Amino acid sequence: MTVSAADEERIVARERLNFLAIGFYVRGGIMLVFGCFMVLYACMFLAFALIPESAWNQPAQHAAASVNSTPAPHLANPGAPPVAVFRVMAGVMLGVVVLIWIAGALTLYSGSCIKKRKHRMLVYVMAALNCFFIPYGTLLGVFTFIVLSSPEAIAEWNDPSL
Repeated sequence: MTVSAADEERIVARERLNFLAIGFYVRGGIMLVFGCFMVLYACMFLAFALIPESAWNQPAQHAAASVNSTPAPHLANPGAPPVAVFRVMAGVMLGVVVLIWIAGALTLYSGSCIKKRKHRMLVYVMAALNCFFIPYGTLLGVFTFIVLSSPEAIAEWNDPSL
C-alpha cells in the first residue's frame, strides 16, 4: 500500500499537532506543580506574619543596672521588619500562585484544544504567554507558531476528518 505525498504530509501534520498537545500538557502540569511549591513560600510569609510584633522586639536583658538607665526599655532587635511587611509579601505570593495556576490550567486546556482542533486563537495566545517562561515555555511557544502556521496544519485544523 502506497501513501500519496499529500496524505503523508497530512499524517506528519497530525503527529506534529499531537506532539504540540503533549507539550502543552506537560508545560501546564509543570506550572501547576510549581504553583504548589510557591504555596509553601506563601505559607512561610503568612506564618511570619502571625508572629506578634512583641516577639520580634523583646526588651534587652541587662545583668546590672547602669547609671544612665532610661525608663524606656532597649530593644534587642531594633532592625526587625514590621509584621505588615510579611502580610503584604504573603498576599503578593498568594496572588502569584493564583496567576500561575490560572496560566497552568489554561495551558492544559490549550493542549486539549489542539487535540480537538478548536479555539485556535486561544492556542496562539497561550503560546505567546508561554514564551515568557524561559527556556521550555519559549521553545513550546516558538514551535507552536511554526507548526500552526504550516499549510498542512491549517488544513488539518480546518478539516480534521480528512
